[in-house]
Amino acid sequence: QQKDSLTEAVIDSFIASNQVDQKYSAAIKEFYTSNNHQYVWMQPKGVKQTAKDFITHVNKISPNTVDSSFITKLTKQSFYQNNGAAEIELSLSLSFFKYADIWLMPSDMDPTSVNWRIPKKSLTLANQLKNWLSPATKMGFNTGSQNFKLLLENFANLSAIAALDTGIQINPSNIKIKKGEMVPVIRQVKKKLRLLGDFKSTDTTSLYSNTLGIAINKFQERMGLASSSIIDKALLKAIGTPIQDYVNTIAINLERLRWMPAMMDSDYIVVNIPAYQLLVFDSSKIQFKMPVIVGSESNNTVIFSNRMRYVVFSPYWNVPPSIVKAEILPGIRKNKNYLAEKNMEITTPGDIPTIRQLPGENNSLGLVKFLFPNPYNIYLHDTPGKHLFAKQNRSLSHGCIRLGDARKMAGYLLRNDTSWTAIKIDTAMRQQKEKWVTLKKTIPIFIAYFTSWVDSNGILQFRKDIYDLDEKMARILFRKEEPQL
Repeated sequence: QQKDSLTEAVIDSFIASNQVDQKYSAAIKEFYTSNNHQYVWMQPKGVKQTAKDFITHVNKISPNTVDSSFITKLTKQSFYQNNGAAEIELSLSLSFFKYADIWLMPSDMDPTSVNWRIPKKSLTLANQLKNWLSPATKMGFNTGSQNFKLLLENFANLSAIAALDTGIQINPSNIKIKKGEMVPVIRQVKKKLRLLGDFKSTDTTSLYSNTLGIAINKFQERMGLASSSIIDKALLKAIGTPIQDYVNTIAINLERLRWMPAMMDSDYIVVNIPAYQLLVFDSSKIQFKMPVIVGSESNNTVIFSNRMRYVVFSPYWNVPPSIVKAEILPGIRKNKNYLAEKNMEITTPGDIPTIRQLPGENNSLGLVKFLFPNPYNIYLHDTPGKHLFAKQNRSLSHGCIRLGDARKMAGYLLRNDTSWTAIKIDTAMRQQKEKWVTLKKTIPIFIAYFTSWVDSNGILQFRKDIYDLDEKMARILFRKEEPQL
């Protein structure tokens, strides 16, 4: 027997002597069979970093779940003696499967009931471990990602302190408190921000100090609120949100992460609707982020996934019939030069004509669009209305996603195609004629909806539930049934 692999006899003996539950013994066998019976937590020098990270993580979720004293006891000599390493290896896998069973497996909820159309990928326990150990999944949004682990740790931490959030009575009034002022409510604000981890000072006075100002800015930033040093009604309302509400929001977003597929590709794009943000992952690392404008509350951007296939330079905008009817026909009736002024033309006459806008600076789609053909007719595009990116709330479109820097996106998608130089891209964006480019390699794109996540700096973020999907999900997830009369 090779020293660096486990025999079936050793696995069977571990299962028998530890009286392992059938569900977990099946997972252990499935995992090691598919992994050529190789060790995954151990190596000749001792315990791998992944094992140490797992133990630290699990003990943060529920303290003392995994005994870590063996790590220090392990020496190179004792490693393979009397199957000591095999015992530790299999114990760690068993601990992982118990953890995964509670925390990584999705509920039986149907994602489409809350408008989520990214296909739910339910992994077996064995595949949860594969996903967890895969380098491709470390970043991004799925149960093997750093984001999931840290969000779960924040869930455990906030759950533990939710009970302490009792005496903070912040009644939002038409108040405006400036730095340097002394107001009784400031004591409550400090107490609450200390609980949330934004205010580290031990100061409990009613003075609005500079230190408190820094904490407030930190709080505003991670809540997606406009930065301001004046404490007003809206800010007090946000600070007064019960910690239990944050715990519930995290629980909802952990469930959404459980629905996300394991990231098989190391290059992909994620649009997070409530964050008004697009992230480009390249080799499983964030390459860049950009602000986006998404569908309004009445024209929600659909939550789904697809593969990016085409870049269309100098696009025509085929005006949807609803807009032709509501805006353009009345415009033509009032002003006979309406079409010429808007750089539009009629392609098919009729009671409701087919109208398109010609390529150019003022085209509604800007100078380039990006297509991943889908039944919802949603795509990414440039926009002439760059001033709107300065707004805090950017749910403003008819459903498509407008990019803060479409030129950068075009450069990125064509980066491996040597014929597309920067100059050629700029020229293609300013032609009179539409030009389609088929990507040599398609790239997965996820249009997702997360109101809470942990960013790449390890900071817990929350955003407004712009489409009221958290509330809908909470009713199903927490079984908030209507009271029976």
